Amino acid sequence: MSFGKQLGDVPPGQVPPTTLPSALDRMLLIGDPQLTDAYSYDRPGIVLRISEFYSDLYMHRNYRHLNRQLNPQAQLFMGDLMDGGREWNDVGYQKQVTRFRRLFHSTKPQFFMAGNHDIGFGNGIKKNILERFENEFGPTSYTFNISEYSIVVLDTVSLSATNDDLPSKQSALDLLDRHLPPHPRILFTHVPLYRPPTASCGPDRQQYKKGIRQGRGYQYQNLVGERLSQQILERVNPVAVFSGDDHDYCVVNHRYNSQQFTETLEMTIPTFSMAQGLKYPGVVLLDLTPTKHQKADSTQQQEEGGGGEPGQDYFATKLCWLPDQIAIFIGYACLLVVSVSGLALMHLSRWLRLRKQRGFGKSYDEDATPTLPAPSVMAPRPSPIRRTLSMLAKDISDVASVGVLTYLACIMLL
Repeated sequence: MSFGKQLGDVPPGQVPPTTLPSALDRMLLIGDPQLTDAYSYDRPGIVLRISEFYSDLYMHRNYRHLNRQLNPQAQLFMGDLMDGGREWNDVGYQKQVTRFRRLFHSTKPQFFMAGNHDIGFGNGIKKNILERFENEFGPTSYTFNISEYSIVVLDTVSLSATNDDLPSKQSALDLLDRHLPPHPRILFTHVPLYRPPTASCGPDRQQYKKGIRQGRGYQYQNLVGERLSQQILERVNPVAVFSGDDHDYCVVNHRYNSQQFTETLEMTIPTFSMAQGLKYPGVVLLDLTPTKHQKADSTQQQEEGGGGEPGQDYFATKLCWLPDQIAIFIGYACLLVVSVSGLALMHLSRWLRLRKQRGFGKSYDEDATPTLPAPSVMAPRPSPIRRTLSMLAKDISDVASVGVLTYLACIMLL
């Protein structure tokens, strides 16, 4: 593939601001929210609604908590915003967009990438699906500056197409062919770049597969092609690469430009959703705050007449793991079993103790001399077992009512 084609400028208003205030130096990277929807699972309606409710609740609460605790000045969503984004009709898609905006409402700048679940992959991308994504979330390839760095968001799902008439591919080629922003550059791609099958993702990966291997299927590809990956690295020459799609955390080093032996680090951001097969979802905080050392080195380079690239060695990342919600639900189930079992054992013990007493478990007038005349009509009395079960059900109801009300209050208020 050649990046020598000039296609003109992107129409005005289609690209986010190229320069953000210098105070915006901490950016929260959110990977693959992939909202659970009707295209996620083959489940009955009520079960699917419960899955949607709890996955939404998990992301919304963690999103608010992270913004309070980390105080990022900007947010970048790494693609796959919803699970069935490319499959919905226009009406259904608009409902999912409204849902997404509600979950991730923020007054801070937000940037978005296109994933294969949003627009498809390669030649499977349809123009009408692409256009509605761009109408809601902006262009699929663009650049902006933050702190001392130039951010390059590249649509590699479109670049992987062999169809040159695809508008999003032409935009990506145009971004690479026209004047890229100055160094240091940080590259963002939804699909991870190619690496050898033996490359390890490091000790923080959760899956039993310790690396990301190339694989293809319906509307997806695990890695950008090897040749295309090398061309992107050589053209952008990034100081770091961030990617999504894989759902698990991964860190690898890429070597390119065989004459200069250039190396750059790629970090794959874990999924933000509890419903995408990862025990501990997570996010990454990218801190581009200029440091005193960075400014001092930059001043020294200018005084010495050097042509270095200030700041490229001073950005920092913070990996934040989120709670294991499935384990929490299992804990709730265990507590339910323990509570019900405890109440059942208490009533069983009481029933066995009273059974030994005279008259329990037998007719209440057996071996007894009534002191009052028997009524003309005797109301049937429940059996001891039935009465014990009724008392057990009442106790369970009393205990459960307090727990359920407290749980509902926590859901609504916290």
